[in-house]
Amino acid sequence: MQKVNRKSVYCLSAAAVALLIGGVATASSTYKTVTLEVDGQKQEISGFQLGTVGELLRDKGVTVGTEDLVQPAASDALAEGTMITVTHAKSVQIQDGTKELVSVKTQAGTTEELLKELGINLNKTDKTSLELRASIESGQKITITRMSEEVKVAEESIPFQTERQPDANLYTGTEKVLTSGVEGKAKITTKIVLENGKEVDRKEERTVVSEPVNQVVSYGTQQRPIVVASRGSDTNLTATKVLTMAASAYSMPGARTASGGAAGPGTIAVDPNVIPLGTKLYIEGYGYGVASDVGGSIKGNRIDIHFDTREQALQFGRRAVTVHILN
Repeated sequence: MQKVNRKSVYCLSAAAVALLIGGVATASSTYKTVTLEVDGQKQEISGFQLGTVGELLRDKGVTVGTEDLVQPAASDALAEGTMITVTHAKSVQIQDGTKELVSVKTQAGTTEELLKELGINLNKTDKTSLELRASIESGQKITITRMSEEVKVAEESIPFQTERQPDANLYTGTEKVLTSGVEGKAKITTKIVLENGKEVDRKEERTVVSEPVNQVVSYGTQQRPIVVASRGSDTNLTATKVLTMAASAYSMPGARTASGGAAGPGTIAVDPNVIPLGTKLYIEGYGYGVASDVGGSIKGNRIDIHFDTREQALQFGRRAVTVHILN
């Protein structure tokens, strides 16, 4: 039977115990509890841990990019109770007026912070599709509408009016300017509102700079004296009225007229409702005459002129004539 060296067994047991105790102490020193928060979602992680923040994230399948925020840094060593925060950058699109659509990744929390981060300045009238204080979420599109205003000023003439006044001292057909007309002036201010360079509203304001001055004209009412041949002498007669009438011609020398006389040179048949019988007339293209006859077809604005011969009457025919009603 083999003898056991009790002293050796004791030494071996002591060494084993020491090794066991040392192993337990080493395991205890690498066992850690940390908190991991990814985009607001927290979890507590306990157990044997790797050495750095970055190693822990890779072990847990958390990917990070250059725009993402990691605290503490990925290279920092883990310690008991470490709080690790990962905030992934948000992917948003920016449409600034008519500029090309841009996609960016950002850590900004609000629209205002994002615009400041990108160096985009807004005018007081510009509009954003998302309020400046609103929180940004990944996948959003933020549109900036650039508002502007154009002001155009132009001048416009205001035409003057003409006032006409009768003047018995002037002959008919003549006029006299008493006051010269002066055009006025107006200022037209046009305000144009533009959205991204396109007109969306227009307002005009008209201001009178100077009022026009009306022109005053007097016109003659006095009939011009007309010189007509009467029985071989020149007689100055004044017309009280001038008419344009349809004239026909006839020839019946010696025939009895409605006035009781015989038809002859200067006998004019009229409608007494238009020209009273006995009225002295001067007919352009014919000469002096007297309204001394009537006719069944002579009604209204018509006259029938007597000629000495049928040939003269046929030659005159029918035409429009100017008839002067004489004093």
